[in-house]
Amino acid sequence: MKKRILFSVLLAIAFSLYFIPVTSPQDHPGKPVKELKPSETPGKSVTEHPGKPISADFVKKSIQRHVNAVSKEGVFSIRDEKLKKDWKLKMDKIHDPVRVFEKEGKTIYFTCVDFKSVNTKDTLDLDFWLVPKGDKLEVIDTKIHKVNGEARFGYEGTELKEVK
Repeated sequence: MKKRILFSVLLAIAFSLYFIPVTSPQDHPGKPVKELKPSETPGKSVTEHPGKPISADFVKKSIQRHVNAVSKEGVFSIRDEKLKKDWKLKMDKIHDPVRVFEKEGKTIYFTCVDFKSVNTKDTLDLDFWLVPKGDKLEVIDTKIHKVNGEARFGYEGTELKEVK
């Protein structure tokens, strides 16, 4: 009888440990835009056109417009404080899914974009954060997330967590 009870207790502990979430940084914050339901986003809904919610495609086009606007002769530049260098980049592809989350009372749209160095064989994954401004989305931050696939940070919820 004692062996059965001990076995049951050990089985219950093992079972419960299996379902406890591991708290390691996630790669990206928020929820994919296409999976959101209106009730999951508090406050006034943001629209591309009156009555239509912002789509992942609209976010991607907004990033493309931003990159084109700040690029010089088709080259996007970003300062890398960790390596103390300026990267000269060409956009390669925008990742799916586009994500959205609430932070400090703002609805923030987020996605990663792959870039290739114009001077080397390096690839960079940049993270872009956008917020609604009028009938557009405005980029409010850009960070180097990965260099050649090596992550510099992850996320715990919506907070950056440096990878060591």
